[in-house]
Amino acid sequence: MPELPEVEAARVLVESNCKGHKIQKAIAFDDTKVIEGIAPDELEKVLTGRKLLHARRKGKQMWMELDGEAPALMFHFGMTGFCAIQGVPIIEYVNAKSRTDEWPPKYWKLILEFEGGLKLAYCDARRFGKIRLQEDPENNEPVSKLGFDPVLEMVDIEEFRQKLAAQRRAIKTVILDQSFSAGVGNWVADEILYQARIHPEQKAASLSEEQSGALHEQMQVVLKTAVEAGADSSRYPDTWIFHQKWESRGKGPKPQLDGKPIEYIKVGGRTSAFVPALQKIPPGTAKAAAAGSSGKGKGSKQKVAEEGAAAKAAAPKQSRRVASKPAAEEATAPEDQPDEEVKEEGIAEVGKAKARDARKRRVAKRKATKEEEVEDIGADAEGEEADGEEVGPKEAPGKRRGKGKRKTKRSA
Repeated sequence: MPELPEVEAARVLVESNCKGHKIQKAIAFDDTKVIEGIAPDELEKVLTGRKLLHARRKGKQMWMELDGEAPALMFHFGMTGFCAIQGVPIIEYVNAKSRTDEWPPKYWKLILEFEGGLKLAYCDARRFGKIRLQEDPENNEPVSKLGFDPVLEMVDIEEFRQKLAAQRRAIKTVILDQSFSAGVGNWVADEILYQARIHPEQKAASLSEEQSGALHEQMQVVLKTAVEAGADSSRYPDTWIFHQKWESRGKGPKPQLDGKPIEYIKVGGRTSAFVPALQKIPPGTAKAAAAGSSGKGKGSKQKVAEEGAAAKAAAPKQSRRVASKPAAEEATAPEDQPDEEVKEEGIAEVGKAKARDARKRRVAKRKATKEEEVEDIGADAEGEEADGEEVGPKEAPGKRRGKGKRKTKRSA
């Protein structure tokens, strides 16, 4: 999905080709899930006749500043959003559906026709992106709620360490939080942590000075490298985990990096790739017990068994607190057998443990499903059909369709 490097590439595309040009015609597709807060025909009226002054970005949010009294035109790319200019090559996102040179592009949502024949389109097959108008974006939500942008305004190392010290969550969960660091998405987070040699489940507050220093440096290095490459993954360094993490997709042998296996775990509900041989939690440092964080170590059944065993182990100790029996009765009772009351307590504790575990699994599953549907790059694997409804015109803009929706088949 589009993360900071991809959105920055889109900003550069718009800025370098459309800056200073006047919009002669705007054509908005009738999709109110993507076009938010304004009717498509009203959006067309507001945009027509305006000159594009600048294309701006913070994190994954991009907007176009227009002249006159018009508010800014804002874009969030969701999972499959992208900008295209007729006749200008564009990048392919990893796992995104292959694009063609057809015009207008498939699943376009907004087309801006500039003076001189220049045409810009925003497209979004899965419809998780947003188009809206907003006054002064930098001082209003959602941009005003974003954390620091590692490319535009990286905080110094001391402030960075202070921010980490206030966090009790897993470090990957923290850097994915857009209110902490704007623009870092799933693949970028995996790359940063791999290059910094930090386990994704380590608690943010437990990072040593050496680790926090490496993290601070790699957040800048990884993103700067990706931005300078124009988000073209073929130009990313061969030493990046990015190139190997998608090899097996759960089929066949596990991918490796320099002979070391790549493992996959869930951290905060997100699929996370890391190299256990290089990314280790230091001795004496616990993993973050974040909701949705799980690995291939202890399964839920094992946890229930362990809780049950603990309850049974506690039962004999509890029996010592039960009122003493007559000496004769004690002599006839098996030495290691607790009384019936204690047995029932142990059984009850096991039952409660199972119920708690079942509730946790349901909550974690719902959370993981929701978050991965919206954010997880792994969910949009190459060759898969989109999970969301794909709605978009295939014909020329002049023959715009209505709100008719076409559902695709879900992947097996």
